[in-house]
Amino acid sequence: MAIHGRLDVIEETVEKTVEHLEAEVKGLLGQLEELAWNLPPGSFSPTTPDLFGDDGFGAPEPELPGNWK
Repeated sequence: MAIHGRLDVIEETVEKTVEHLEAEVKGLLGQLEELAWNLPPGSFSPTTPDLFGDDGFGAPEPELPGNWK
Protein backbone atom coordinates (compact mmCIF):
# COMPACT_ATOMS: atom_id res chain seq x y z
CA MET A 1 0.00 0.00 0.00
CA ALA A 2 2.89 2.38 0.66
CA ILE A 3 3.94 2.02 -2.97
CA HIS A 4 0.52 3.17 -4.17
CA GLY A 5 0.72 6.23 -1.96
CA ARG A 6 4.15 7.13 -3.31
CA LEU A 7 2.95 6.59 -6.88
CA ASP A 8 0.01 8.92 -6.21
CA VAL A 9 2.40 11.60 -4.95
CA ILE A 10 4.63 11.15 -8.01
CA GLU A 11 1.62 11.31 -10.33
CA GLU A 12 0.42 14.53 -8.70
CA THR A 13 3.90 16.05 -8.96
CA VAL A 14 4.15 15.14 -12.64
CA GLU A 15 0.70 16.60 -13.35
CA LYS A 16 1.60 19.88 -11.61
CA THR A 17 4.90 20.04 -13.49
CA VAL A 18 3.16 19.49 -16.83
CA GLU A 19 0.61 22.21 -16.01
CA HIS A 20 3.43 24.59 -15.09
CA LEU A 21 5.35 23.83 -18.29
CA GLU A 22 2.20 24.27 -20.40
CA ALA A 23 1.69 27.71 -18.86
CA GLU A 24 5.33 28.64 -19.50
CA VAL A 25 5.16 27.52 -23.14
CA LYS A 26 1.90 29.41 -23.65
CA GLY A 27 3.50 32.55 -22.24
CA LEU A 28 6.59 32.19 -24.42
CA LEU A 29 4.48 31.63 -27.53
CA GLY A 30 2.49 34.74 -26.68
CA GLN A 31 5.69 36.77 -26.39
CA LEU A 32 6.95 35.44 -29.72
CA GLU A 33 3.65 36.29 -31.38
CA GLU A 34 3.81 39.82 -29.97
CA LEU A 35 7.38 40.23 -31.19
CA ALA A 36 6.42 38.97 -34.65
CA TRP A 37 3.62 41.54 -34.90
CA ASN A 38 6.01 44.33 -33.90
CA LEU A 39 8.64 43.59 -36.57
CA PRO A 40 9.10 46.40 -39.06
CA PRO A 41 7.93 45.84 -42.63
CA GLY A 42 10.51 44.05 -44.71
CA SER A 43 12.59 41.33 -43.26
CA PHE A 44 16.17 41.66 -42.09
CA SER A 45 16.89 38.12 -43.21
CA PRO A 46 16.47 36.35 -46.55
CA THR A 47 12.89 35.37 -47.29
CA THR A 48 14.02 31.89 -48.26
CA PRO A 49 16.58 30.19 -46.03
CA ASP A 50 19.77 29.23 -47.83
CA LEU A 51 20.28 25.60 -46.92
CA PHE A 52 23.84 25.58 -48.26
CA GLY A 53 25.03 28.42 -46.04
CA ASP A 54 25.90 30.97 -48.75
CA ASP A 55 23.68 33.68 -47.25
CA GLY A 56 26.46 35.39 -45.29
CA PHE A 57 25.18 34.24 -41.91
CA GLY A 58 26.95 31.79 -39.65
CA ALA A 59 30.57 30.78 -39.48
CA PRO A 60 32.82 31.30 -42.51
CA GLU A 61 33.85 28.28 -44.49
CA PRO A 62 37.24 26.98 -43.32
CA GLU A 63 40.17 27.15 -45.72
CA LEU A 64 41.15 23.75 -47.04
CA PRO A 65 44.81 22.82 -47.14
CA GLY A 66 46.35 23.30 -50.58
CA ASN A 67 46.81 19.57 -51.14
CA TRP A 68 43.08 18.92 -50.53
CA LYS A 69 41.89 21.12 -53.40
